[in-house]
Amino acid sequence: MMAFKVKLFQGAVDYETLHVAKLTDFPLEKRDYKPYSQARICFAGDGMHLQLLAFEASPLSESRMTAVFNLTPLYESACLSLELYADGRFSAKCFAPSGGNLVDGATVHHFTGEDLQGVYWGGNIFLPIKSLKTLFPNLVVAKDQTFRGNLYKLCDNSARPHMGSFYPADFSHPLTDPNNFGDFVIIDY
Repeated sequence: MMAFKVKLFQGAVDYETLHVAKLTDFPLEKRDYKPYSQARICFAGDGMHLQLLAFEASPLSESRMTAVFNLTPLYESACLSLELYADGRFSAKCFAPSGGNLVDGATVHHFTGEDLQGVYWGGNIFLPIKSLKTLFPNLVVAKDQTFRGNLYKLCDNSARPHMGSFYPADFSHPLTDPNNFGDFVIIDY
């Protein structure tokens, strides 16, 4: 699979112009419950921006979208983990061999709605560049820079359990396992 393109904005972020990562790999799902989910990712001068979106008419509180990234895979083994739940709960953490830290200044604008594709929930997430550089000192946000990670759609509730991802994943391993990751490349066009 080719590297997913992550746009570098010089001005204000416009989610509608971004590439869409469709989470379609549900290897353990034996039923037809595979909620359409997508993500958009970009960098701007102020930091990293993500939009996570799941189409579920009546999502359970355990339903969540998770993004896991190693922003500097050549230097650090730390992983950034972002979790957004259907009920609005949100966390942004960095896990490293030395322990975990919350991402200072991380914010989310949670939303719900309906369009021609159906009822959805999601959020726009912002991570300040200053916090990212503190957690990933070798981070360079520039054209052609790459990082690794994956995007997940999950629910642990037995009423509607599902585990899906953008890049193929082995869900018997932690979501932060580098073997579950694919490439992301920064573009500026």
